[in-house]
Amino acid sequence: MTASLIRSHRLFHALRRLAALPGLTLLALSLGSIAPAHAAAEGEGFRTVDTNVESPAGQILVQEFFWYGCPHCYHLEAELEPWLERLSDDVVFERRALALGQHWLPLTQAFYAAELLDAVEETHHEVFLAIHEEGKRLQDAEAIADFYAGQGIDRATFLEAFNGFAVQNQVRKTAQIAQAAGVRGVPSILIDGRYLVTGRLAGGNAQMLKVADGLIAKIRREKDSQAQ
Repeated sequence: MTASLIRSHRLFHALRRLAALPGLTLLALSLGSIAPAHAAAEGEGFRTVDTNVESPAGQILVQEFFWYGCPHCYHLEAELEPWLERLSDDVVFERRALALGQHWLPLTQAFYAAELLDAVEETHHEVFLAIHEEGKRLQDAEAIADFYAGQGIDRATFLEAFNGFAVQNQVRKTAQIAQAAGVRGVPSILIDGRYLVTGRLAGGNAQMLKVADGLIAKIRREKDSQAQ
């Protein structure tokens, strides 16, 4: 078995464990119909993949897979924020918190709870700072709820969202997209549902955004050509 297939099977079994977690039983990932991702063609800094993700009409969807506990994701933020400010109006950017193991789940739920409460903008960077600069151990629902309460979010409201169906559904949806795209680590960037950019393929996390720029331009040219 090749190294890539071994990694894919590891992700497959990690998602099986995720589906079995309490509170996610009714949101099982339909793993009986999900197989490890197929081998995909590689380009300069990216891999072509086959997913069901589609960009909105007339736009290009860019999805970042991340986890708050990932130091590489934290360091990418310094490059990502100014990059986002430069994006054209036809590019839609979407953050996707991904749980690749059971211990990743609480912080993944935290992101989607904050998103549901429209609190990502004011808390996203603060979570990264708390973990990677201040050494806070945000490893369970209670500690995470205390942190968000310190950011001005009602604790009970946050916990209700954290444990709710909407958050569980987002966790499941992201896991399914990641499985289809063959995401094996974070940060990873999926563009238009068909190009996966990783630090390994791009030659470093900072280079990921340069590769993304090239792919966005490529897709834009394709769309312009089809419109003529």
